[in-house]
Amino acid sequence: MERKAVFRGTWYPASAEECLIITGEQKGNGRLRNAVLPHAGLYYSGSMIREYFSSIDREIERIIILSPSHYFRLRPDTLYVSAFTLSETPFGSVRTIPLDTEVSIEDDRVIQAEHGLEMFLPFIGKRKLSVSYGVISRITSPTAASCIAERLIKASGSRTAFIASSDFTHYGPRFNYTPFGCDMHAAHDRVVKSDCEAAALLAASETEKVFRKFSEGTICGIAPAMIVSEVSKQMKLEGMTGSRTTSMDISDDGDTGFVSYQTVYWRKSDGE
Repeated sequence: MERKAVFRGTWYPASAEECLIITGEQKGNGRLRNAVLPHAGLYYSGSMIREYFSSIDREIERIIILSPSHYFRLRPDTLYVSAFTLSETPFGSVRTIPLDTEVSIEDDRVIQAEHGLEMFLPFIGKRKLSVSYGVISRITSPTAASCIAERLIKASGSRTAFIASSDFTHYGPRFNYTPFGCDMHAAHDRVVKSDCEAAALLAASETEKVFRKFSEGTICGIAPAMIVSEVSKQMKLEGMTGSRTTSMDISDDGDTGFVSYQTVYWRKSDGE
């Protein structure tokens, strides 16, 4: 039961040699545990994902990735998981641990199809970590996020880190989202400012404020992000915002829309 790397060669390079340029050597030893990271093609997101894996706590042996669903309509407040025991990466297959919680449904199709999971596999394969998957479309309340977080912690171990897979605001006519008008360059800074606020609230585990202000926007992974924020709060980790950019900053092709990217990190506090 192996999850195949279906986006290899399109969303990121096919060869291990080319992927090594994106993933880097990853020799750093930081204290990062959990994160919100983008899942765009690695041309856009690779440097931001590499920043996290270069500073991850050396004790980490397993990554639990939580992604939104881009291809299936799913039941709210429910994690969709799989029975996969291996996952294909450019650096060889990695051990895959099925995720089992009281709020999960097993559906291999959802996990196999999801690019929001696969964008991290080159980095996980490079470090020879094990991985678990969960996909969730929507949560209906901050309480639901807290309950799912509690069950995820029970299903994990002390050497586990959590990644919430999430691009931030998708702005413009092609996303049917233009609250700041249709001039993309004029809207750009307002979108970034709004997303910086969302990232800061996630870092502070202000889940109720995030839910109230941002759950109806176009931050595609807001449900996974709130859950990982709650996980980090319950693990007593210290949160901080990281790097940010937009697709317009990278390629300047945002005539009909652009996507904002933010990172959020949680680490062990200085006293631990």
